[in-house]
Amino acid sequence: MTPAELKNCGIDRPDVILISGDAYVDHPSFAAALLGRALWDAGFTVGIITQPEWRDRDYKHFTKLGRPKLFFAVVPGAVDPMVNAYTPALKKRSQDSYSPGGKLNRPERTTIVYTNAIHKMYPQMPIVIGGIEASMRRFAHYDYWSDSVRQGILADAPASLLVYGMGELALIEIANKLRARTPVKEIRDVPGTCWTMSVGEYRKNPMEDAVILPAYPNVTNREIYGKSFASFYQETKKPIVQQHPKTVIVANTPMRPMTTEELDHLYELPFTRKQHPIYKEKIPALEPVQFSLVTHRGCFGNCSFCAITHHQGRIITSRSEESLIREAKRMIKMPEFRGTIQDVGGPTANMYAAICQKWEEEGPCRNKQCTSCKERESGAESHISLLRNLRELPGVKHVFISSGIRYDLIPPDPKGDKYLTEIMRYHISGHMKIAPEHIASKVTELMHKPTKFKFDVFINHFEQVRDKLEKKTGKRMYLLPYMMSSHPGCTINDMIELALYLREKNLYTEQVQDFTPVPMTLSTAMYYSGLNPLTGCKVHVPVGNEKLIQRAILHWKDPSKYDYVVSGLARAGRKDLIGDLVPKSEVKRRLKK
Repeated sequence: MTPAELKNCGIDRPDVILISGDAYVDHPSFAAALLGRALWDAGFTVGIITQPEWRDRDYKHFTKLGRPKLFFAVVPGAVDPMVNAYTPALKKRSQDSYSPGGKLNRPERTTIVYTNAIHKMYPQMPIVIGGIEASMRRFAHYDYWSDSVRQGILADAPASLLVYGMGELALIEIANKLRARTPVKEIRDVPGTCWTMSVGEYRKNPMEDAVILPAYPNVTNREIYGKSFASFYQETKKPIVQQHPKTVIVANTPMRPMTTEELDHLYELPFTRKQHPIYKEKIPALEPVQFSLVTHRGCFGNCSFCAITHHQGRIITSRSEESLIREAKRMIKMPEFRGTIQDVGGPTANMYAAICQKWEEEGPCRNKQCTSCKERESGAESHISLLRNLRELPGVKHVFISSGIRYDLIPPDPKGDKYLTEIMRYHISGHMKIAPEHIASKVTELMHKPTKFKFDVFINHFEQVRDKLEKKTGKRMYLLPYMMSSHPGCTINDMIELALYLREKNLYTEQVQDFTPVPMTLSTAMYYSGLNPLTGCKVHVPVGNEKLIQRAILHWKDPSKYDYVVSGLARAGRKDLIGDLVPKSEVKRRLKK
């Protein structure tokens, strides 16, 4: 982190310098730590510059560790910088959880700002970009914050290569090639990377074996954008190419997932699980994850609005139980550990140990229907075994699952009873977090979420298990559902249907997420194009005041939201619910004002 630390390590110039938009926390949940440890373990020395001062035009903070031997790598942060900077209503956030004291220390569009600064100071040095920001912007994409379709990020940032997805293997391969003195412009064969060529070269060598996306700016047309997204979304085995006015972006096929052995080794590297001592203020993002365990990578949920599938992939790679137990034992020895393992999970906790023979032989299926596929094998027994063995470790009082559970993967049968009983009894703190998001059939279909029928089945299952457990333990347990408003295809009437359903089930919740169109998701393509790209059918897109109304309807008990709720009921032709969903006395009082 500092020249003094380099000197203490006997390093004149590090092989790689990572520029991080997050403060440095030596924990496997933080990208700079994970990538830095992986490179160091592979035999490369690494320097890390965090949150450099980008407003000073001399860019001296970018040069404090000097020039690396091989390349700079820009890692903008664990959360997309624009999502981190703005609320779904486009209001500037007042805190950054990944900065000391929660201060706002990073620029918007972090990758572009940092890359331009590095290129100005070291114009001949290779620059590799990656992380969620670059990964989800590798092609032309709709940008919610400017309400426009922007170029692929390699057309805007002066970078040599882009690593998409989980980047350890690709970054190590790039480092090995540069160490072997391969010119960076000739590094075009690393899976999981994007590279560029000139328009002239592309015209001479049009790459006929690749999927060709519509060129920028043609792709700014809404209908063309939808078709372009469908081509990208359905491709799993070929390179993808998109021409821009001054460059052509080529995405190689994805990097293979890490094996269980590789994942075990990576997460057992000697992370301190602490923020760097250079910081005098706490980094808020560390506290909820400091004593957590990452069990696997990947998610086959295929939710339309989620970027995880495009970043981590749909193939589940799970760590071994033995590795997780060893990591937990080291964690327990830390003086700060107070007996609680805060989370055991991944993108979805109960996908741990799930397997499918097709994943290894053919890769993920094009139809993306893994959640309902009978060929996929559940890892529920392995998951329960892991959790039991963790909570039996000396010094452990509680083992929680905080990363969420996919309820439609828990069958309403004896095996499901056993699994749900174990989770509810030992691994939730009174509230079981689930994310149905909606219950209106046309909305759940567009979201790629389970139907209302499946949610009803789960609620009944949960209540049966809860009632039995409460008699044994006396502990009251609740469902905590996460819902979404303003998703493409969702109308005010759909939100009213959802509100009435929640009231009927006594499931009023504050956990309402207003849909945010993040780059390169199916839902964002619907939002911009007004079409379902996979069917070509028109989709209603909530915008403006309707977004405020949709969210308010799920907060029907909140007096401050009554005006929006009444407005929504009137627009939907449901004035009959005034005096029912919303107290009539309150409405009259407000009208008098």
